[in-house]
Amino acid sequence: MNPTATNVATVDVTALIERQKLGGFAAGLIAWCFLIVLIDGYDQVAAAFSAPALIRAWHADAATFGRVFGIGLFGVLVGSLLLGFSGDRFGRRLTIIYGSLWFGLLTLACGYATSIEQLTVLRFLAGIGMGGVVPNTVALVSEYAPKARRATWITLMFSGFSIGAGGGGAVASWLLPRFGWPVLFGVGGAAAIVVALASFALLPESIRFLILNGGATPRIARIAKRLGARVDTDAPEHAVRYVVDDEVRVRASPAALFGSGLAYVTPLLWALFVLNSLALHFLQNWLPILFGMNLLAPARAAQVAMMFPVGGTVGALALSRCVDRYGIAVILLLAVVGCPVAASLGMAMPLPWLFAAVFVSGVCVIGSQFALYAVAGIVYPTALRSAGVGSAIGIGKLGSVVGSMLGGVLLAMHLPLATLFANVSTVFVFIALLVVLLGWSRRRAVRRAAAV
Repeated sequence: MNPTATNVATVDVTALIERQKLGGFAAGLIAWCFLIVLIDGYDQVAAAFSAPALIRAWHADAATFGRVFGIGLFGVLVGSLLLGFSGDRFGRRLTIIYGSLWFGLLTLACGYATSIEQLTVLRFLAGIGMGGVVPNTVALVSEYAPKARRATWITLMFSGFSIGAGGGGAVASWLLPRFGWPVLFGVGGAAAIVVALASFALLPESIRFLILNGGATPRIARIAKRLGARVDTDAPEHAVRYVVDDEVRVRASPAALFGSGLAYVTPLLWALFVLNSLALHFLQNWLPILFGMNLLAPARAAQVAMMFPVGGTVGALALSRCVDRYGIAVILLLAVVGCPVAASLGMAMPLPWLFAAVFVSGVCVIGSQFALYAVAGIVYPTALRSAGVGSAIGIGKLGSVVGSMLGGVLLAMHLPLATLFANVSTVFVFIALLVVLLGWSRRRAVRRAAAV
C-alpha cells in the first residue's frame, strides 16, 4: 500500500452499479451478450435442423440421431460444469471468448463430417464450449446489473438463446434447399468465431471479478469511468482504491458450492433445474406428436405446439420485472398455475382454448426457466457465480434428457392422453414444494450471514 494512504481515494463500485440505467455501457453489454448466446442457441439446434437432410444423404436410420443429440447434450452438461469453474478462476470474459471459439471451430468442422460417428464426436466436443458460454454470460450481466433490475437484464440477454434456437428453423428452410446441410454448420460456426474474435475488443470483464482477484488498476479504472466514476485513468496505481461490498472471498471449487450458507440452497436449486428442464423438454419435444394422436392434422398440431415457445418468450420478458421485485415467489406462482393448465392439455376442448392452454403452459414452464437463471445469478457471490450457475445448468441437463425420453416411456404404457398429461403435471407440485424450501433456506442463509 502506498505510504501516503490519506491521499488514497475510494471508489464504491457497488454504488456505481446500483445507479446504472439501461443505456450506454449497460445496453452495449446486454446487446453483445445477447448476440453471443443467440449464436450459441442456434448452434445447439443446428444438428436437429440438418438431421432430415443428413438421413437422406447418409442413408442413415433416423433413430441413430438420438445418439447424436444425447451425446451433444452431455457435452453441454460437461461444459457447463467445467467452464463454470473456469469463469470463476480465469474470468468470465476469457471463458466466454475461448468457449465461443471452441464451439465455433468444432461446429464448422461438423460440416465436413462424413459419418454419424464423426458427427457424434464433434457434437460432444462442440457442446463443451456451448455449455460454458451461458453460465458465464449470465454471471457477467448479473455482476453489472443493479439488484432491482437484475432479473430483467438477464432475461433480456438470455432471450437471445431462445431466438437463436427458434430462428434455426427459418435459416434451415432458406439455406438447405440452396446449399445443402453443411451450410447450417458453416453459418453457425463462422458466426461464433467472428463474434469471439470481436469480443477481445468489445466484451468487458466483470469489474467485480477484477477487484476481487487483484486485477490491474488501470483496467478497473477504465471500466469504472464507463460506469460513471470520476477517476483519472492515468493516475498512479495506488492513488485510487476500488471496493465492492457484500462479497465472500472464496476459492471456486465444488465443495464451495455447499459452504457459506449454501448447503441447502445449491441442491434445491439443482433439483428445480432438473424438474423444470424435464417439463420443458417433454412439452417442447412431444406436444406435436401427442396432439397429432389426438386427431389433429399434423399442420394444425404443429401450429398449436408453436404456442409453447411463443408463450415462453413473451412470458419471460413480461415477468422479468416481477422476478426483480418478488424473486422466487414468481416461480411458485407459475408452478401453481402450470399444474392444472398442463393437466388440461389432454382434455377435449375447443381449438382456441387449446391454443391458449399451450401458450399459458409456455409462460409457466419457459418463464420459470428464465427466472431460474436469474435466481441462480443472484444467490451466489461473485467468487462462485459462474460455477454456481454452470453447475445448476449442467445438472439440469439430466432433466432435459429424461424429459426428452419420457414421452416414449409414457406412450409405451398406453395411457389415455388425459392420464398422461395429468401424470406429467405432478412435476409442478414438486417444483412448488422445492421453491418453498429454497425460499426458506435462502432467508435462513441471509439471516446467518447478517448475524456474523
